[in-house]
Parts: sequence; structure tokens; C-alpha cells
Amino acid sequence: MLVKIEDGFYLNSLHIIAVHVSKNMITQDFSIDIKYTPHSQKANGTYHKKCQSKAEADLFLQSLHQQIAKI
Repeated sequence: MLVKIEDGFYLNSLHIIAVHVSKNMITQDFSIDIKYTPHSQKANGTYHKKCQSKAEADLFLQSLHQQIAKI
């Protein structure tokens, strides 16, 4: 099933490998990296999203989780 990451960018939920969240201690920004297999299991892609606040990062992650949980 396709999961909407942002407008115009969808991933098949079966291709998502990992979600990594980190916080930049200097700027206080949050970085979210979604690792996925684009077309073959031998190649990996990474989608990167930068969030200005914890609330924005939480909202993005909750939305992603809800879409994947529908499957």
C-alpha cells in the first residue's frame, strides 16, 4: 500500500526499512530520515525531512504511523 510522505512523494509501505529521528543540539531542529528500497532490495534510498520543532516532527511521525497502521 502506498503511504503519502509529502505532496507528490509516495512510498510503498513494504519498502520502508527504517525511520531515524535526530535532534541538532545547536539549531534545535529535528531531522527525520526514512530509509527505503526504491526498486530492488540491493539499493537503498533515503528521504530526508527537517522539522523546526518537536511538535512538527511528532505530527509528521504520527501521520506516517497512522497511514502504515491502516494496512
